[in-house]
Amino acid sequence: MTILEVKNIDKLFPGVKALKDVSMTIEKGEIRGLIGPNGSGKTTMIRTILGFYKQDKGDILYEGESLFKDDIWTRVNKGLSLTYQTPTYVSGLSIYRHIELGTIAKNIPGKRIYEIAEEVGLADNVNKDPSELTALSAKKLEIAKALSTNPQLLMLDEIFAGLSFEEGEQMIDMLKNLNKEKDMTILLIDHNLRMVKKMVNKTTVINMGVVIAEGSFDEIIEDEEVRKAYLG
Repeated sequence: MTILEVKNIDKLFPGVKALKDVSMTIEKGEIRGLIGPNGSGKTTMIRTILGFYKQDKGDILYEGESLFKDDIWTRVNKGLSLTYQTPTYVSGLSIYRHIELGTIAKNIPGKRIYEIAEEVGLADNVNKDPSELTALSAKKLEIAKALSTNPQLLMLDEIFAGLSFEEGEQMIDMLKNLNKEKDMTILLIDHNLRMVKKMVNKTTVINMGVVIAEGSFDEIIEDEEVRKAYLG
């Protein structure tokens, strides 16, 4: 079953065409990689999917329905969620309260806060201030906040950035468990190709706003156009 279909979208900014006739289809329960060099359009694409930007052409379908008229919060309520490259939090507000904000928005029972904390490995830290967290735990809090709205499609922007190899392995285990146990579809953007390879079922490569390859990780990494985009 297709959960997300991006159909021939363009996104223009002043003087820049950030996305050019981009199409991508993601199946429910899939872990999809979205990779490309710096400035290729990856973050613009997921922010357009969530509604931060409106595409200038094309359409985005979620579970078969167009999202074009939906604002960000309507899309979140339908089941889309996003983490950010740099963890954001309010110092003085506990981890519990950060997670709680999303559950209130969707009227989710309070006990779900503890369940989410358990799912991401923060159950022992719910009363801590986020400023006390390690880099790995701060990334887990980003995921917990995204999970608090009960998403079906979770988009992760550079979730491995700043993590050691061992921390990356822990993150992979946690995300794969969410994918398996919650049947959660994941769209993963990251520059750490070693971690991407361990995570994904299929990979889409974008460069200069254009999709240049799609397939298994092993297939796309041997693609001449992909190699040229990364190596010049």
